Order: sequence, then C-alpha cells, then structure tokens
Amino acid sequence: MSKVLYIGNYRDGTGWANACVNNILALDSAGVDVVPRPITFEQQQSDYPKRIKELEHSKTDGCDICIQHTLPYLYSYNSKYKKNIGYLAVESSNFKQTGWQKFCNMMDEIWVPSLAAKKSCENSGVIKPVKVAPHSLDASIYSQKDETIIPEIDSTFNFIFIGEFIERKNIEALIKAFHIEFSPQEPVNLIIKTSKADIDMFREYIENIKMKLKTRRKYKSEIYMIGMMDKDQYIGLISKCHRFVMPSRGEAFCIPALEAMMLGVPVIHTKNTGMDDFCVGEAIGSTTTPCFGALSTIPNLDTAKSDWQEINLKELCSTMRKSYLKWNSEEEKDLRQRAKDSSKKYDHATMGHKLKGLLNDS
Repeated sequence: MSKVLYIGNYRDGTGWANACVNNILALDSAGVDVVPRPITFEQQQSDYPKRIKELEHSKTDGCDICIQHTLPYLYSYNSKYKKNIGYLAVESSNFKQTGWQKFCNMMDEIWVPSLAAKKSCENSGVIKPVKVAPHSLDASIYSQKDETIIPEIDSTFNFIFIGEFIERKNIEALIKAFHIEFSPQEPVNLIIKTSKADIDMFREYIENIKMKLKTRRKYKSEIYMIGMMDKDQYIGLISKCHRFVMPSRGEAFCIPALEAMMLGVPVIHTKNTGMDDFCVGEAIGSTTTPCFGALSTIPNLDTAKSDWQEINLKELCSTMRKSYLKWNSEEEKDLRQRAKDSSKKYDHATMGHKLKGLLNDS
C-alpha cells in the first residue's frame, strides 16, 4: 500500500486550507498512510484538526507518492516518488497567462476538484493526465442545530450566501436579484456570511447597489456577518435556511454549497461552473464573458484573456421567487431530502476510497 506525503496549507484557516484539510482526512479515513507537511500563505496560522496533528508525527520515510496542494509555480518534481501529483483549483476557462502549465507538465499527474477545472487545465496546455478528485466533508458533524442566533429568521424563508467578498463571487447579482424580486413586506430574508471585508465598506457597497436599482425609497435590510463563526453557530445558521445561493462567475467546487446540502439545503448556482458536478437544486443559465475585476488574486490569473460565467439575472430572480413559493410544499421536502442524500457521496469515507483508487491508477 502506498504511503503519501501530502504538502499543503492546511494550517491557514482559509477556504483553500479547508479543502486541503478535508483531502487529508478523506485519505486517512480510507486507510491510506498519509503524512501531512505544512506550508503557509498567511501571516498567522489557525487551528486545525487533532487528527492531522497526530498524523504530522509520522515520518516521511517510505513515502512513495507526493501530493503538492499548492500553487503550480511551487511544484517540485522528485524522482524518488513513483508519483508526483499536483493538486490545483482554478475558477476560469484557462490560466495560460500564468505560465502554470509548464509546472503542471513537470508532474506525473494533476488532480482537480471538478470537471470544469479539468477542462481549464486542458485549455491551458496541460498535457499530463488530469484527474477529478472532488472535495469532501465529515458528514457526521453536519446535523440540524436548533439554536437560534438570529431570532428574526425563525419564521421566514431564508436565502443564504457564504463566500468571500471578491468580484468573482458576484455578490452584486445576488443583492440585485433579491431586491428586484422581493418587497420589504414579504417574509423572506437574505443572509450573507462573508470575509475579507470591512463592515462599513461592505454596508456602503450594498446600499450603493440598492440605490442604483431605483425601485423604492426603502429596501429590506439584509442580514450579514463578516469573519469567522463558531462551528456550531455556523451549522445552526445554515440549518435555518431554505436555499443556498451562489451566483459566482467561477467555482472549482464550492465547499459551503456542499455543507448546505449536508444540512438538507438545496443550492441555486451558476451553470457551467464546477458546482454543476454535485449541486442539487437549480442551475441558473449563464453566458461566457471575459474575466474582469479579479484584482484580489495574483496578477496573471483570471485576466481578460480568460473567461468566466455571468449569471442570468432575470432567471436568478424568477428561480428565487419559485423557491419561495414552494416553501413547506411536498415538492420542497423532497428536494431537501435529495440534496441531503446526494451529499453523502462526498463524505470523507466515500470520497476517501475514490481518492485511494486514483492513487493506485497507473
């Protein structure tokens, strides 16, 4: 059986780090002898699972596969391993401008979390095998929580968005759709859990969008939270919601969408992104458009020489309305159950065996 050296930024406390954490735990759950070693892209490290801390005590002696879950320009090939694997997540149609393809082509194979990311690698000139290795979660921790941290969402239909405050996530489309479609008098809320934002700047950003809509003098207030949350409160918040909405212009996967599904919350998402692979709910039509405004990422990534998807705003509006109208219907209950059932395929134990199989592929 192979022994795997897994190099990644699992101590960073970011979404990227979370993906790394769950890959390690999935491999471990399948009985793979995995040895984690950290790198970092943050100034401060965050806490990470006790099990990974235990695995860090293992020695690297005897490792015959090396997985490097990092940016491609940091990949390093070592001939002592029978496999050198680069793990890559990419959110636009190609990364030709970065030059990453030459680093990918040094490796024996590349792993990506979705078919969309695989296509991006191939569009970029990656000629080594590209294999889809989806993300996973520990399903046992995602159970309904009754605690209410926001009383006003107890008797309303609740849409929730969880993601960074960056151009790619397209929060603007979500704000527009919600306020175009719903009046302040309707029992419906929009909840936004985000990061990388100053609260005053974020409030001004939202108010500016509503002002430009020009449909009414006074709009319903959104409910938004910025920064980290206690895990139980986080799960409790999602448990109170009825739809997870991700209007992102590009996603290699979207772990918060999978978290929502594990809690029986269907997903409204942008079609033709990595979310197509696993989301149960409604896929909203999109058009291909050059990337624009991705200033929060590295200079040569997601430039206008690459494309991403622009969600159809009118379709998003009507889908949010239809979801609301199904509130408490049998059709809605069935959809919520399908979301939960489908998410089980992405539990550590199940996905770990898939990753183990990929390791053993020649």
